[in-house]
Amino acid sequence: MTSDDIRTEIRNLVLDHDAEGLALRLPKLTDAERATVAAELPDLLAELRESPPPAAGVGWDAFDRTADQVTGPSEVLMMVGAATIPGPAGVATWLMKRDLNPRWSGAPSPHRLVRALSGRPVAWRADLAVRLARRIRRPDDRIVPLALELLRDGEATPPDHEPLVAAWLSAVGVAQDPLTPHLLPKIFEAAGAGRALVDETLTPKPSRRLALTARTLPREQIITGCVSRFLLGGDAQDLRFFVRLHTLVAPTPEESAGRLRDYLRLLPAAPGPVAELAWQQVRQARLDPADVAEAVEAMTFRQEAKLAVKGLTWLARDLATAPERVADHVTALTNAYAHASHEVRDRAVTLTLRHADHLTDPAPILEAAELLPPVSARRLFERFTGGWTGDFTPGRLPDATVPGPFPTSGLESGPPEEIGWVDVEAWLAAVIREAHTNPDSLKETLARRFGEHLRPVLYDAPAWQSPRDWCTALARELVNPGEDPGPPVSRPPRQRPSYRKTISEEQRADAEQAFPGLSGDLGQALYDGMVNIAATAFQLFPGLRRVVPLHGMPDYVQEEILRTVDVQTDLYDPKARPAPAPWSRLPHLRECARPHAFLLSRLDELLRAAKTGALPPVLLATPTRADGHLDPETLLDRLAGCAESGCEPLPLDVAQALLRLPPDPAPDLAERAKGIGSAAAAVVARWFERGAPPPPEVELTWTLDLGSHVVPYDDHVLDRRGIVNVSWRPVEPTGLAHLDALLTAPEMRPFRRVSRHFWPGMTPHHRELAAAHLAIGLIDRFDPPDIAIDDLRDLALAEGASGPATALVLAYFLTVEGDDAVPSLLRLAARGALPAAETGRLLGLFGRRTRYDAGPALPSLELAAKQGAHAEVWTILRHFLAAFLPGEGERAQRPHTDAVVLATDIATWAGARGEIPEVAAHAKKRGSTSLIRACRSLHRFLTREA
Repeated sequence: MTSDDIRTEIRNLVLDHDAEGLALRLPKLTDAERATVAAELPDLLAELRESPPPAAGVGWDAFDRTADQVTGPSEVLMMVGAATIPGPAGVATWLMKRDLNPRWSGAPSPHRLVRALSGRPVAWRADLAVRLARRIRRPDDRIVPLALELLRDGEATPPDHEPLVAAWLSAVGVAQDPLTPHLLPKIFEAAGAGRALVDETLTPKPSRRLALTARTLPREQIITGCVSRFLLGGDAQDLRFFVRLHTLVAPTPEESAGRLRDYLRLLPAAPGPVAELAWQQVRQARLDPADVAEAVEAMTFRQEAKLAVKGLTWLARDLATAPERVADHVTALTNAYAHASHEVRDRAVTLTLRHADHLTDPAPILEAAELLPPVSARRLFERFTGGWTGDFTPGRLPDATVPGPFPTSGLESGPPEEIGWVDVEAWLAAVIREAHTNPDSLKETLARRFGEHLRPVLYDAPAWQSPRDWCTALARELVNPGEDPGPPVSRPPRQRPSYRKTISEEQRADAEQAFPGLSGDLGQALYDGMVNIAATAFQLFPGLRRVVPLHGMPDYVQEEILRTVDVQTDLYDPKARPAPAPWSRLPHLRECARPHAFLLSRLDELLRAAKTGALPPVLLATPTRADGHLDPETLLDRLAGCAESGCEPLPLDVAQALLRLPPDPAPDLAERAKGIGSAAAAVVARWFERGAPPPPEVELTWTLDLGSHVVPYDDHVLDRRGIVNVSWRPVEPTGLAHLDALLTAPEMRPFRRVSRHFWPGMTPHHRELAAAHLAIGLIDRFDPPDIAIDDLRDLALAEGASGPATALVLAYFLTVEGDDAVPSLLRLAARGALPAAETGRLLGLFGRRTRYDAGPALPSLELAAKQGAHAEVWTILRHFLAAFLPGEGERAQRPHTDAVVLATDIATWAGARGEIPEVAAHAKKRGSTSLIRACRSLHRFLTREA
């Protein structure tokens, strides 16, 4: 055949993607024909790069085509280049070429490539195989299957290349693989080999690689290789295969004797499975006393309780025959004193006391005893020093101080920057005061702080959820009365003039660019619809004109918008626009928490009074103390001032003032209020006569979320999808509608709670009421409501009774925030308002019924006890254990033991007495688990003789 015939034949096979045809034809090429085809490779590559892949052969490669890659025909090009390029180095470069190895593409068929190379000499193929093998970097490299197949086909000796070993282990195995004698012995040194073999198992029978290694390599080589691999280090996954291989081989004591020093080196720091394997080898060997001391010390140093217990068990057996050696094991015992496991600590203390007569120098023991719980440390100090001097000295609870006076701020602070409840209340008081005494100065100040740039976003909103919005609206109303055009839905509709629309060339070009696949009328119609939507948006939300300037748009878009919106009309000028329909920007009150609805309604009342010119001279509800308290004398003075001015206070302002009064007014206040003579004063007088409503009797009921429905919680079923439902009985109506709504539990969970940081300040003498509204939905099937640790701090600052709702909020933050909840707990304890028993019970139920773990709360309770609340914390823990400890048939876990050990310490500090039935039940059980021993210790202390 002529050169042109060869080129045409190979070219047609490549363009047809006929890999099988190439595999048959390429080996038969002569050297001259190979040179002819090789010379055409650059042109063929360029041609294929520019041509689209055939429709019938579109695969994943077609979705990753870049400017310099050929994705579809990469395999056939590899075959042609490998079979025709002269030298192995050139072929290796060609096969690794980026053009032929697109991302995410699968590996080429190694069998076809090897068949295409079968016409090459054996030595040539072996050279290529070694070169490709040296280029392997990861087990998933695309070239791995071809390199391995070439090594097997050419019977080449694999190079000393660690990634090749890991790649061979990760690849599909081959029966009677000729590479096994070369690569299998290298698994002990090659990086990544252990990770590639991580899935090999021993049971029910050894898997393929495990059995092959044990069957192929000599025992001595396997044992030496495993130990050397352990000494090299690595995590448990890297070493898992070698641990199982070592276990499968099962070295005899004679085989391990020469490696005892290596096994001892593995005990303190190797991964757990390796350390346990090493301990088994050390334990069955004959060791001198120094080696025994080293081994036990290493075992007690480890974090795993199981291994530390094994070390102490070994130590106990050794000391049983030679108690005089206890001095050699002091370091091992003191290591165990600092262990996280209660069982390890208890065993170490018991061993120390059992052999105390043989300890001549107790100083190291006493120094390390400071790391033990007080109950265990007491035993050591009483044995070695004759007395215990480490009794707990409790801290001092913070003084129950009275908050300072309410700040009197000017108009330069507060909204719109600061929106804390104190800032808002002080700002409202200043605005109302200045509106009557100095309105011109007020208008100037508000215009500067609440500029016109706030109007678009404010007035285009259908409802105002935040107190900040209401304060801004009040300020703008005082600056420019009547400027509020109402929500967009209440504004009169604008009539668009009819006109005959012509389509410009510019508009046609933009439509074709926006919808390149839709030419003609359809694309134009879609584009016109987009322009129409933009024009409608500018009509509904005029504030967009300040965000998206018109001058930056095409002329025809500006024309469309100007036809829709009369930009010459000032939307915020009441004289230049028609009056809006009646409207309200209050959100749907059923969606709001009751305190949030009360606050927004009060702000709405103020805004409407400003619109009608009926603002009172003073706000009755402005607190006199920083916690929200309102002094009754000050309230009477404000009522008298309103009566003298002939202005009746606003109803919701009166209701808020009543909530801020102390619960037990002086006897003469009612008569003095009646003497003022106004309607608001009469309402206040009736409040003084009746007294404040009692705190809500909150009831917490548990239900279980089963996904499709909710059922009552069953204590016999362990399920952590529990829900806490908060409800309370209705109180006697006060006659004030908004106030009665606030005192009533909602029928459904509210989702709008933006103003929750206001609530304790709104009810400063009704802590449980504020807590009840905060607790609704706290433990629910949904994500927890937006609640923060500051809400708990504000709750602790309030006064009044505390009950289940306060306990629920406190228990929640103890589990979620930990130590950040301790100051609030201490403040409640200092005021005698800590619901300790209910908090403890709820913490226990959290750990059993909800997704919140009670364990994180234990260190915080210990911190609170050290800071003076030890008696209260003991009450919490007493009821916590009753609800938290595992019942019959339930499995004990570490948090159970941690809780009992902490309770033992706190009981010691508080001098507690009295049996806890749940603890006593565990203490009387047979066995010696950590929980049982901890319960015995606590039960023994609580039932000690007086």
